[in-house]
Amino acid sequence: MESTALSVGQRVRLVGNATHSLVETICESRVNYWAGYATDFSCPCIFAYLGLRYAFSWPALIFGTLLGLIVFSLIEYAVHRWLLHDLRSPLFYLHNAHHNDPEKTSAFLFPTSFLLLMPVWFLFAWGFHFPQASFFLLGLSGGYFYFDTLHHVAHTRWTNQFPFRLVRKRWAFHKVHHRIEHSNFGVSTSLWDHVFGTHQNQMKRKQS
Repeated sequence: MESTALSVGQRVRLVGNATHSLVETICESRVNYWAGYATDFSCPCIFAYLGLRYAFSWPALIFGTLLGLIVFSLIEYAVHRWLLHDLRSPLFYLHNAHHNDPEKTSAFLFPTSFLLLMPVWFLFAWGFHFPQASFFLLGLSGGYFYFDTLHHVAHTRWTNQFPFRLVRKRWAFHKVHHRIEHSNFGVSTSLWDHVFGTHQNQMKRKQS
C-alpha cells in the first residue's frame, strides 16, 4: 500500500497557497477596501495633530509637508513600476487582477499604511528626538490618501461630477497605463514618468 503522507515541501506549498488565497480574498473584499480608505484618511490627520502638538513651526510645516509629498510621489512611481509590475513580486498577482478588472474593489490589507508609518514616527520622534518628522509623514501619508482618492475616482463614474472633473486629465493618463502597461506609472503626478522616460501622452497615442 502506497504512502499518502505529504512531504515537508508539499505541506509548505499547501500552506502558502491557502495563505495566498485568504489574503487575496480579504484584499478584494469591500470591507477591507473601505476600512483601508478610512485608515489612509486617518494617517495624515494623526500626523498633523502630532506635528502641531510637539513640533509646530511654519518652516517645519511647509517644507516638511512638501518634502513628504515629493518623496511619496517617487515611492508611488517606484512601487508601481518595479514592484507591482514585476512578475517575481508577490504583489504582482493582486495588481494584475486590478488590471484585468479595474472597477473591482481591491486594496492592500487595511492597516498597512498605519502599521508602516507609525513605527517611523516613533523612531524619529522618540529615538532621534526629531518630532518635526511628523510633518514629513503628514505629506507622505497625505500624498497616499490623495493617490487613493484619485485612483478610486478614476475607476468609478464620478469623473463626470464636479469637482472630480478637475482631475480628468490625470484619469486620461491612467487610462493610457491600462492600455499600455509599461507607461504612465504615476497616478498622482506625471513628474517621474517624464524623468524616467515612461510618459505616454494620450493624444499622441490616438494620432499614431
